Amino acid sequence: MKTWPMWVAGTIALAAVFHILTIFGLPYGIMDRAMAGIASQAGGVNKPAYPDRATAASRGIVRPGPDLLYTACAYDVSKQPVKITSPVPDTYWSLSAFAANTDNFFVVNDRQVKSGRVEIVLAADENTKTEKGIPLVITPSTRGIILFRSLVTSEESLAEIDAMRRQSNCEPL
Repeated sequence: MKTWPMWVAGTIALAAVFHILTIFGLPYGIMDRAMAGIASQAGGVNKPAYPDRATAASRGIVRPGPDLLYTACAYDVSKQPVKITSPVPDTYWSLSAFAANTDNFFVVNDRQVKSGRVEIVLAADENTKTEKGIPLVITPSTRGIILFRSLVTSEESLAEIDAMRRQSNCEPL
């Protein structure tokens, strides 16, 4: 009796299990590590971290750009919503929200913000009450990352853009 069909079937089954674990588990592991690093730098969740400007050695953010200043916030809306606020500089600027599985579920940039300041409330429940006029963004997971990016157009503008990004905030309601 030949045993090779059993070995082939076992190998295929094992490969399928590892494939499924990688596809569904790895993104959560990546985000857990990233959220822990951001929370450590910020002094906890729902607090902003203002990392130094990216260099060739920087790897806190995947593929960081040296022409961008980043602000990051590891959020947790499991107990209460989080209010996200930031001034919008007169350069390229964006706010991206990522779920616990690395999915990017919300983005707004400087061209979409007309008031010079962005305010949103991030929540797990669509019945969350917000202040009048503040948009409610429903997150697909209770934990994740908010990432702000600001373009530094010249070395002369660095200090001004850095001061503005340090006014970006995420805090529990």
